[in-house]
Amino acid sequence: MVANLNKILRDKHAFFLCLDQGLEHGPKVFNRNTVDPEPLLHLALEARFSAVVLTPGVADKYYHKAYRDIPLIVKLNGRSELGLANPVSKQFCSVERAVKLGASAVAYTIYDGSPAEPEMFAEFGTIVEQAHDYNLPVIAYMYPRGEGVVESDSDTIAYAARIALELGADMVKVKYNGDAAGFAWVTECAGRVQVIAADPELDDERRVLEMVRDVVKAGGTGVAFGRTVWQHPRPFVLARAIEKILYEGGSVEEALGLLKQHS
Repeated sequence: MVANLNKILRDKHAFFLCLDQGLEHGPKVFNRNTVDPEPLLHLALEARFSAVVLTPGVADKYYHKAYRDIPLIVKLNGRSELGLANPVSKQFCSVERAVKLGASAVAYTIYDGSPAEPEMFAEFGTIVEQAHDYNLPVIAYMYPRGEGVVESDSDTIAYAARIALELGADMVKVKYNGDAAGFAWVTECAGRVQVIAADPELDDERRVLEMVRDVVKAGGTGVAFGRTVWQHPRPFVLARAIEKILYEGGSVEEALGLLKQHS
C-alpha cells in the first residue's frame, strides 16, 4: 500500500519547511529572530510551503488555529548532538500521537551503515505498518553514517534511496552532493518512492537555486529546507524564488531576479 502523499504536495511538488533542528543541533542554530517557532510557522503559512516538519513537542504547543492550514509532518525520532560517536535515532513519538496532533505524514531518520542500523530498520518497519493503517505517508530521512561510509558519494546516496524503497517508505529525503547525473541515478534507484533533497545549508543564493533546479531535473519531487530559508535575511523572498523554479518552471536567473527586486 502506498499512502496518499497529495496532502503534503502542491502541484505534485514538495516544499517543506523544517523546524526540527532545535533537537538535533541545539540553540546554536537560532538567534532571537528564529528561536520562537511561531514566526517561522507564520512564514510557512504566508509563503505557502506544502508542509511543515515539527517535533511532537513543538507541534503540541504551536500547531494551532491558522497554522493548521499548513499540512503537518511529525518527526517521530531524533537525537541530540551531545556525545554521540555512532549515531542512533530512536523513536520517541508514536504514530497514534502524531495523528492526534494533526499529522498528514510522519518522518523517521535512519543512519544506514551505523552499528544501530538493524534497530532502526526494525523500528521503521513497524512505523510503516502503523502509519499506513491511518493512510499516513512515511518519509525516510536516509543519512549514511559509519566507519568506511563515504556519505557524499553518489552511489552511497543511491543505496540509501534504495533502502528506503525496500523498507516501505513513501518518500525519501537524502542529501544532494552537487552531482546532477548522480542524483538522477538516486531517483531511479528509489523506484516509486518520491525523492526530496535535504537542506544544503548554503549561504549562496545562486547555488541554492541551482540545486533546486538540478533536483527537479533529475526527477526529484522537491526539497525540505530549514536553516537555508529561515536563517536567510529575507526568508519569504527566498521562498518565493525557490517556488518560482519548483512550481512555475522558472529559470535560476528568473528566480534571482525576484531576489534582486526585493533587495
